[in-house]
Amino acid sequence: RALQFIKPGVGEWEIEAEYLHEFVRKRSRGFAYPPIIGSGKNACVLHYVENNTVCQDGEMVLMDVGAEWANWNADMTRTVPVNGRFSDRQRDVYNAVLRVERGSAAFLRPGVTQQEWRDYTIGLMETELIGLGLIDADEAKEQDPANRHLVKKYYMHGIGHHLGLDVHDVGNAYEPVKEGMVFTVEPGIYIREENLGVRIEDDIIIGKDKNLNMFANFPVEVEEIEEFMNS
Repeated sequence: RALQFIKPGVGEWEIEAEYLHEFVRKRSRGFAYPPIIGSGKNACVLHYVENNTVCQDGEMVLMDVGAEWANWNADMTRTVPVNGRFSDRQRDVYNAVLRVERGSAAFLRPGVTQQEWRDYTIGLMETELIGLGLIDADEAKEQDPANRHLVKKYYMHGIGHHLGLDVHDVGNAYEPVKEGMVFTVEPGIYIREENLGVRIEDDIIIGKDKNLNMFANFPVEVEEIEEFMNS
C-alpha cells in the first residue's frame, strides 16, 4: 500500500498516515514507536521524527515503522525511490546495504556473541564502502582493526537489538545468542554529502537449524520495489 502511494509531491506525514491507517484497520493499536519517514537528506538523521517534508523527485525515502499488536512490537525499515525508479547510484548503495543485511543475518546464530556479530557486520560494511568509493582501501588497512573509524562516518549505529514486548527489549549484551531470541538486523549507509541514506531492517527469530525472517514476504529486491511502485 505504501509503495503504491509514494510519488513526488507526497508529504512524509502522508506516508506515515498510510501506515497508521493500515495498522489500525488490522486491529493494531498503532505504532510501536514514533515512526521515521525521512526523504532525501532527512534519511541521514538516525532518529528523524518530524516527518514534515515533501518528498521530491530523484530522492529516496527511508521508512522506519512498526506496528504494536497484542502488546508485542515490530520494527521494520525499507528505503525506496520517491519516483519509483532507482538511479544507478541509489541502486548500488541499496544493494550494498542489502548484502550486508543478509550476510549479518546469516551470521546471527546460536552461540555467537553480540560483539562478534557487530564486528563481523562492520567487516562486511567496510568491504561495501570501499566498493562504493566512500572509503580508501589502503587507508582501511592502516587503521586500528579494533576501531574502524572510517566505517563509522557512513555507518554510525549498531546492527540490531532484542525485540519483543519493548521495541528495544531487555537483553544481556554479553549473553551468547540463543534459539528463540528475536533480533532486528538493520545496517545502513548514510552519505550526507549526497543527501542519500539507506537502511534495511528485518525482524529475525533465531532458530535451531535456521533463522526465520518475519518480513521475508515484504518487497526488498530493487526489481520487486520498482514493480510494486509502478504497477
